[in-house]
Amino acid sequence: MGSYMKEFSEVKAKNSSEEALQRWRKACWLVKNHKRRFRFTANLSKRFEVREIQKSNQEKLRVAVLVSQAALSFVQGISYKVPDAVKGAGFEICADELGSIVEGHNSRKLKVHGGVEGIADKLSTSLNNGINISEESLNRRREIYGINKFTESPAKGFWLFVWEALQDTTLMILGVCALVSLIVGIATEGWPKGAHDGLGIVASILLVVFVTATSDFKQSLQFKDLDKEKKKITVQVTRNGYRQKISIFDLLSGDIVHLAIGDQVPADGLCFRLFLVNR
Repeated sequence: MGSYMKEFSEVKAKNSSEEALQRWRKACWLVKNHKRRFRFTANLSKRFEVREIQKSNQEKLRVAVLVSQAALSFVQGISYKVPDAVKGAGFEICADELGSIVEGHNSRKLKVHGGVEGIADKLSTSLNNGINISEESLNRRREIYGINKFTESPAKGFWLFVWEALQDTTLMILGVCALVSLIVGIATEGWPKGAHDGLGIVASILLVVFVTATSDFKQSLQFKDLDKEKKKITVQVTRNGYRQKISIFDLLSGDIVHLAIGDQVPADGLCFRLFLVNR
């Protein structure tokens, strides 16, 4: 009897192993009012069913993830088609596809296109020698990929500054006062004697408006000139196998740009290390 009880000593009130619970159930199979006696005991059959369902769901989820990843890779690998205009110009990738790789940091698409080397081949450039600087080649690149320059918004005209100056609250109040003065003056003293005060206020308002607009307009022109000087930045690129300095506005897709500490990144692109022999 002692050895028999010792066999079930592993059965505890909480956190008993499933093997111990199974032995206890087998030994106590003949029990009056079975549901009541074992109402606080774990339902092993239900537990096994839940575990099997969890395993099945995990397996289904894993398969679904793998299938979706494979499908995504497959779609990305075959969905891109080179536009006829790009292919006719001698390139194998369009500007929109390059933008989706760089702006979206899409490493998967980059791998699909063969990495940095593959992108360079599709842009008809060399990682060592850069692009061809023949006028025909440069014009084709400008036509397909554009230039490295944002479309600037048109500068404000002088009359727009006049309109903005008229929006001042004080000047609006003075304008109302001038109108009231004109109406009252003409009604009481007649024209033109009764209009002197009102016209004087109007002249003062116009003087303030034009002085303010002229000052703001000159400042905007100075700021525009200063901004142009600030944007005159040169970078080192490799073209036809030689390093040369060009303006950032002359950069084209496929250029190999050399950056040093403190340099401003002149355009979106792919970063890589390149070791060249000094020429």
